[in-house]
Amino acid sequence: MVWIAGRSPGATAKAQLAEASGATYVSTAEVPLVAVADEVGGFDVVIEAAGDAQVMLDTLALLRRNGVACLLGVDGHPRKVSLDARVLGVDTILQNRAVLGSVNAHARDWEAAVSRLGQSRARWGDALDAFVGLRVAVDRFEEAFEFRGVKATLQFGDG
Repeated sequence: MVWIAGRSPGATAKAQLAEASGATYVSTAEVPLVAVADEVGGFDVVIEAAGDAQVMLDTLALLRRNGVACLLGVDGHPRKVSLDARVLGVDTILQNRAVLGSVNAHARDWEAAVSRLGQSRARWGDALDAFVGLRVAVDRFEEAFEFRGVKATLQFGDG
């Protein structure tokens, strides 16, 4: 089962798209993720892409035994964040949890991703296109910042 978490309430376009793709959406404004993890017995894999150092640390408490946290976000803000010492010093070690980070991929990984896009399109139809809800020229970047759908992109050139 796939779970997707976001700060927005459950009735947003992001939540609807997640559910249309077969995932269960959880609003962290409504339910703490640790409560969901407790209810389901923890997660095998947690992929963090928020770019918030506190969220990155919090992923450790969401994992079950042998779980993996993949940190993709980057948080360059100079601030202190906190972590329950037991989560790091006992749970992470004794339950063999792993943490890895990634910022890029080899060319063969990009090629595999493009192949998987085709498989996803075959499986979920138009849901894949809905992930990018707004495409605007770079000179209209303000619209992208104001957009409240799933994802906005800037287009350079005639593309």
